[in-house]
Order: sequence, then structure tokens, then C-alpha cells
Amino acid sequence: MKYLLLALPLAIVSCAGSHSTIRDGYAFQMTKSQAANLVKTTMEANIEADRMLPTTELVASGYDRALMDTQTYTLTAVPVPAKGAYGLELNHNGTMFNGPAKATAIFNSAVERASVTGKKVSINN
Repeated sequence: MKYLLLALPLAIVSCAGSHSTIRDGYAFQMTKSQAANLVKTTMEANIEADRMLPTTELVASGYDRALMDTQTYTLTAVPVPAKGAYGLELNHNGTMFNGPAKATAIFNSAVERASVTGKKVSINN
């Protein structure tokens, strides 16, 4: 019983975080329609169809669930008008132990797809 009480706070601790090309100082030159398609298809490739949430043009969200644990992932294409580019941001939150690892995988997939779609440009200068 004592160990169960010690484990309970760990079980309900939330895992949240974010990844951002904007924060890392770069974006990808592409059209708005290419950015919208990239966000949508990246999430669809990583989240089961019945766990996708309603999306907008440049934002796609979905979640994973295992027993009582849930992790939500949101991928956003952020316009950088001065460069004719879009940065990528992935935010996640929830209680799944592997949530942060999956978030990293989704973000890396989005960056890989973006590098094929458009030219990587620095936004710091």
C-alpha cells in the first residue's frame, strides 16, 4: 500500500512540451496550401484516423490513449511573411509515458517533410 501511495503522484504527473523551428531560428519557404497539407498529412501519418481532432487550415491535432492515459499532439504551421516561409511548432501534453518521444518523432517527421517541400531559411537575419 505504501508503494502505491508513492507511485500515485508519479502516475498523474503531466508530460508536456514543445518543439519549434521558429525557436530554433529557421522556417521553410512554401505556399500556405503546401504548409496546410504538410501539417495535415504529417498528423494523419502519426495518429489513427479516429483519434484526429477537428483541424483548421494550418493546425492539426490528435491524441493517443492507453487505458487511463492520454496524450494530445498539436502541429502548427506558423507564417513568417518576411521570408515567404512557414515555421513548424509541435505542442503536446498528457500523461502518457511515451508521449514526449512520440512528439519528437512527429516533429522530426514534419521537419523532414518540410525540407523536401521547401527551402530551409534562417529567420534570425
